[in-house]
Amino acid sequence: MTKHNKDFALHGWKVISTTLAVLILLSFIPPIEAGSISLRRASVISDLLPPEQDLLEQSPELQPEIDVEEFEVDLEMVAEQVQQTTRNSSPTGQATSASWEGIFDEQPSGGEYIALGDSLPSIEELPVADFSEILPADSLIIEIEDFTQEEQSAMQQFYDKLLGGKQQVRIAFMGDSFVEGDILTADLRELLQDTFSGGGVGYTPIASPFTGFRQTIKTSSKGWTPYNIMQRKSTPAPYADDFFVSGWVAKASEGASTRWEMTQKRRHADECRRARLLFICREDASVSVRLGEDEERTFSFAAGEEVRQIVVESDSITSLEMRVVQGAAGFTGLGAEFDDVKGVAVDNLSVRSNNGQAMFWSNPSINAQINNMRDYDLVVLQYGLNIMQADRTNYSLYAEQVEKMIRYVQNCFPKAAVMVMGVSDRSQKDENGITPMTSAKELTRWQRTAAEHCGVTFWDTYRAMQQMGGMATFVANGWAGKDYTHINYAGGARIARELYYALLKGAERYCAELHERIEKSQPVISEPLTIEPINKITVEKITSELTTPPDEIL
Repeated sequence: MTKHNKDFALHGWKVISTTLAVLILLSFIPPIEAGSISLRRASVISDLLPPEQDLLEQSPELQPEIDVEEFEVDLEMVAEQVQQTTRNSSPTGQATSASWEGIFDEQPSGGEYIALGDSLPSIEELPVADFSEILPADSLIIEIEDFTQEEQSAMQQFYDKLLGGKQQVRIAFMGDSFVEGDILTADLRELLQDTFSGGGVGYTPIASPFTGFRQTIKTSSKGWTPYNIMQRKSTPAPYADDFFVSGWVAKASEGASTRWEMTQKRRHADECRRARLLFICREDASVSVRLGEDEERTFSFAAGEEVRQIVVESDSITSLEMRVVQGAAGFTGLGAEFDDVKGVAVDNLSVRSNNGQAMFWSNPSINAQINNMRDYDLVVLQYGLNIMQADRTNYSLYAEQVEKMIRYVQNCFPKAAVMVMGVSDRSQKDENGITPMTSAKELTRWQRTAAEHCGVTFWDTYRAMQQMGGMATFVANGWAGKDYTHINYAGGARIARELYYALLKGAERYCAELHERIEKSQPVISEPLTIEPINKITVEKITSELTTPPDEIL
């Protein structure tokens, strides 16, 4: 038998050389994005690079923390669009509105704030606020920071309307998955309605796959195809241009219907006396509305691009159902609002995976039309959780986007005060176990800077949670999930109470400053002043006598 001599050493070197060549070629392939996961570049020589070279390759600080180009917005164009819409829209006209009783003039659309102007009211006309029986010690309150420069800011106007007790006060809470399902907002709404009256659960989408997660109202829908603003690119026309800042639209099929039932999961949730159905019909349409189990009426609308509303008022709305009888083609279901005819209403407008920039994809005209139907008095921006990264300290790019969010909200809801709610505390798992993400503190600092640059208000959620022990304590107490990121209803209740305290303290300070301002402008009087309490606010009677000579008042 003939034996062949083999050079195994040479063969081995060929295999090694070929493998090395392939690995070197792979190192030139850029990092790959797979969904939300970034696959690191394969580099066989990474360990041979100098430290500074490796830092350039790996440092997250040198990579943008967010995508800006995809969410580009022209704020001047937004302002022009809102102004034009406001001039031309008729929120209570026959073409856009219908009421359960048929006479829309008798259906109030929300009170107007009356500015103090140059003519100051007397002391007797001023509200009085004393919440000392409710509030903890000042050292335990995380107060709202007001960066406004005007003598009478939008936030002060909000306090004035809140304390006045004669007009409805409407709050929009725009956020992400941190408050999804009415987490936090359910408790904030309940506490504010305890103090300043009001009822109902505010805004809810016509249809959404997440309605079952919300405990404060039961929603049953069929015949709708819902779309989320985060999937705007895959949303078909014309629905892609119909988004309100709520983040949901629904395409109707013939007979599409939604039924809402009030619950008793929270105090005042079932104390609803007014409902508002919001939609767009691009063909002549008929909509059937059933109040309770018996009363049913049908409303007809001519084709158009405007936002339409059907307003229902009753001594008690326990359930409401709407059904598209005719005109399903081009029919966009937006949402429904459930509240009282007075007091506080809080709308949860949360969109999961949203860092706030998605609002730029909403339609400014639709935002303005709905705002004209019932003005917002305060808009809270609760974002940031989705862009936080471990060990990152520079969030300057995101801060610029937060400033744009504030300007966008101010354009669409011009009468509303704006509050930036700082990002929440968060922890992560690493080789040392569960450790706090220090980047939460840094992101909070950048959010505060954005609020200061825009002259609006800021509330430090991170500090409030730290005061209660931080995210690790929240998880240990069962107030947050094991992802050390999201709170649950129990955790939301804790944070809501801290924000409630902050709002009450802000109202107290505003009231005291306003009294001081008016007193300085008044002439000398000899009779003591007696001011009666208002609504449910617990106050003490105040008696004072001014003795300062007139020439020393100013």
